[in-house]
Amino acid sequence: RGDLEEALRIRREDELPVYERLGEVRSRAITQGKIADILQARGELEEALRIRREEQMPVYERLGDVRSRAITQGKIADILQVRGELEEALRIRREDELPVYERLGDVRSIAITQGQIADILQARGELEEALRIRREEELPVYERLGDVRLLLLGRKNFSNTLLKRGRPEDRPEIRTLLDQALAEAERLRLPEAATIRALIAQIFGDGDDSASPP
Repeated sequence: RGDLEEALRIRREDELPVYERLGEVRSRAITQGKIADILQARGELEEALRIRREEQMPVYERLGDVRSRAITQGKIADILQVRGELEEALRIRREDELPVYERLGDVRSIAITQGQIADILQARGELEEALRIRREEELPVYERLGDVRLLLLGRKNFSNTLLKRGRPEDRPEIRTLLDQALAEAERLRLPEAATIRALIAQIFGDGDDSASPP
């Protein structure tokens, strides 16, 4: 509901001390991660990053919990990406996060991470490789899994990358991707439908495919 202050108070004052008294190190680390989520939502990136690096990571390393460690690495990469530290965020995605999901055979997490790698490459202007990843590594997995929500978001992101490339010949594919995403979002009554509809209107106007990209 957006009541971050009270949520943070409960995590810190009511939940965390219980796990500390019980010596529940894993539950304590999970709660620290939830605190970091709230701090990140409030824009307190430095403290969120410190918690993830100093309070969570060492616990998962001691426990040998490779999945939780990889997830936390991904959240560290999220913060670094927001701060513009794209090189380190990309390194973490490729070297610390993705190989874990590959060893675990977690195809869904692999595809999501590949999409996040594409996001970073797109931010760095490496559009061709970002497009290749979205087309070959991300979207086909969502299609095989039948994950409609991830597929529609993946199509929206793919269309954004094509749009950023700025080639007129990409416009029919952009329109197809957005129309498919909108149809699924409306069918599932997802809030993303309004965003996708607005994007179609912004790019194409009132059904005019000849409109120039913004």
